[in-house]
Amino acid sequence: MKLSVIILALFHAVFLADQEPVSSKYSIQSETLCVGDNLEFGDYSIKFKKIISDSRCPKGVTCVWAGEVEVLVEFYENGKLKGNKVITGTNIEIGGNEIISEAGISLKEYFGEKNLGITKVVVSPYPGKRKISPEEYSVNLGVTRTIEND
Repeated sequence: MKLSVIILALFHAVFLADQEPVSSKYSIQSETLCVGDNLEFGDYSIKFKKIISDSRCPKGVTCVWAGEVEVLVEFYENGKLKGNKVITGTNIEIGGNEIISEAGISLKEYFGEKNLGITKVVVSPYPGKRKISPEEYSVNLGVTRTIEND
């Protein structure tokens, strides 16, 4: 039994050593935005316009449906509006942060770059017992650019 485990481990090590290394690097930019703020990266920017709706299940309440939050953002290139998008998702709590499950949004449609995308959207505050006013919301956006090595 021990011999077969050792042989399996050696086979696995040889198999992994034969693979080519990953040839991509990532440039990641993340910033927390209040309503009207921009996340700027090079000639591009993303503006947090507003929360359209927030039906997430409040903390301390048992809900049949988790609810969702809709965030309106605008995309700019060299100060010129390229379009807007409503990002919709149900927040998932990871380490105390609520992360929208729709993250992984390509920005090719707006900026023409296939290697650029929104990889993180965290909406705060999370609903509680009191109503949240529109100006209290903030959104932490993460934009990732894949840089391929040749």
